[in-house]
Amino acid sequence: MNWFQKIYEFFIKFRDYIVYTSLVVISLSLISLGDFTTIGGLRASIVALVGFINEKVFIFPNILALKKENQILRELNIELSNEITRNYLAEKENRELRKLLELKQKTTQNITFCDVVGIEKIGNKNYLIINKGKADGLDFGMIVRTDAGLVGTIAASSNGYSIVETIYNPDVHISVILANSSLKGILTYDGVRDLIIDNIPKTLEVKKGEEVLTSNFSSRFPPDIPIGKVERIEIPRSSLFYRVVVKPYAYYSQVQQVVVIKELPDTNKINLIKEFFGNQQSIK
Repeated sequence: MNWFQKIYEFFIKFRDYIVYTSLVVISLSLISLGDFTTIGGLRASIVALVGFINEKVFIFPNILALKKENQILRELNIELSNEITRNYLAEKENRELRKLLELKQKTTQNITFCDVVGIEKIGNKNYLIINKGKADGLDFGMIVRTDAGLVGTIAASSNGYSIVETIYNPDVHISVILANSSLKGILTYDGVRDLIIDNIPKTLEVKKGEEVLTSNFSSRFPPDIPIGKVERIEIPRSSLFYRVVVKPYAYYSQVQQVVVIKELPDTNKINLIKEFFGNQQSIK
């Protein structure tokens, strides 16, 4: 801190006393003159001079006061920013819960609502952690979805939590159907970014934007659960099949609330397939 600033702060702090003392000294000096006419004129001039000085002094900022004010404003901005974020998240959660409640009204299935409390990635396999488990009636194999579409299935449960194996897992194979053309195929994750249907022959017509649903060929997933839409159709030269890229309705990393369908897959159907094929064919 330089001398000018110290003098300035001293003056600001004791300005009333300095002005008062100066006026007293000037008054005593004027009394000694004995000329009241002169005193009257000087008095008016001094009043004008003091007013001018007092006005101009406040042009210079009070640095200490400004620092304190800035600190208060920064704290207020942080609080307002946090409040805006909380309001945004609350509004988003409210919208998602309203959609899930609409889903509950539309379906006759026994469902329960859960919050996503974690995301785990093991290699190219992606999992979610939800805040309900066996104590809430959840079990291995139950379907997890949002109001928009399929998310995955429960892979493991404890009393209070469950791990969801998402469809973004190369080991998950889903029998699907294209809603408009009724073409059927197997949906898989390519392990990098995309959900792919890669066994639809090039001799058939696939349209961009077609809705993709689970089919009744699946023993793991119930039919007619939305998954997404055809985003693009690639035509590999060395293959007889299209490479159909699907854009999902529910992307696992953006999901905050989910619904668990509290119904297990048809075990009679699964056991029959295993028995007939000698457990050699993977269940899709």
